[in-house]
Amino acid sequence: MKKIGKKQLSYLTLSILWGSFIFYLSSIPNLNTGFPIFFDLLIRKFLHVFIFFVLAYLVSQTIHKTKKIHLSFVILSTIYYALMDELHQSTVDSRDGNYLDILIDSIGIFLGILLYKHVTKKLPK
Repeated sequence: MKKIGKKQLSYLTLSILWGSFIFYLSSIPNLNTGFPIFFDLLIRKFLHVFIFFVLAYLVSQTIHKTKKIHLSFVILSTIYYALMDELHQSTVDSRDGNYLDILIDSIGIFLGILLYKHVTKKLPK
């Protein structure tokens, strides 16, 4: 088992904090922006992409070079977290879980992985 470095420990801490932030946001009943319905929907769906973009990037950096199949793990674990997030939302008053949101979250996950691959490609080996 490889020893975790300070940088990876920092990313692990940030991943946990970000996941907790997602959980907190999912716990807020009637989370809306106050904009007209169309813009409210657009903003909230964009935020789904952004939130899971950040989570996927942080998780990717956390396990950077520690596992051969690490990107598969990132994809599966973050999509699983998106599923759990939607299940959690279904238990909150005036919120509902939506499987379409998992698909939208997945867009953010893949964009986060693309950023990770782009950033690590430029790093010296």
